[in-house]
Amino acid sequence: MQYPEFIHEAKETLGVQTETEVLDITRAFLHTLTEHLAGNAADNLGAQLPAPLLDIIREVSPEERDQGQRFKLTEFYQRVADKLDTDEEAGQRYTQQFVHLLSRMVTEGELHKIKITLSDDYAPLFESIQSA
Repeated sequence: MQYPEFIHEAKETLGVQTETEVLDITRAFLHTLTEHLAGNAADNLGAQLPAPLLDIIREVSPEERDQGQRFKLTEFYQRVADKLDTDEEAGQRYTQQFVHLLSRMVTEGELHKIKITLSDDYAPLFESIQSA
């Protein structure tokens, strides 16, 4: 998927109007996911995304990208919400919507790698995209 197509699809999927809103949500989600993943998993994911999204992943320092902080799905929602200065309900909604969008941007194999890296409580994020 090319960057302009991503912006268009993200506006529809996330229910926002501007590229700035898309990028704010994208940054909140990708930074939180990058904080959670260990090793080069975030960079591997980013290699399949439009270049500006890989740049967003790389805003997280290499040391932080390598650590792989472990936290539950509810904390993931809260971290996304905190980064967006919104409530946890919005953080949850944006996370779920972004995972659906992500499933259309990366290979099934890459999505599976991310899914198995996460703990079992993240399974609900992937249930609606099993056939993706």
